[in-house]
Amino acid sequence: MAEEEIIPVEEGSGPVPVLKWDQGLFEQIVRGFQFPAEWDARYPQQGQTAADAPPGYIT
Repeated sequence: MAEEEIIPVEEGSGPVPVLKWDQGLFEQIVRGFQFPAEWDARYPQQGQTAADAPPGYIT
């Protein structure tokens, strides 16, 4: 198996813009897309990543 090469990516260098999330934007998205309450959407705490999602949650 070939080794994977990790290439650092500079912010803003890709075709998709880098999103700067904050609590307010998260709440706007939850309201704007009318997330059902049973989804229990949660904004991560500082320092958390998608890998820290509780079991059963998607990111």
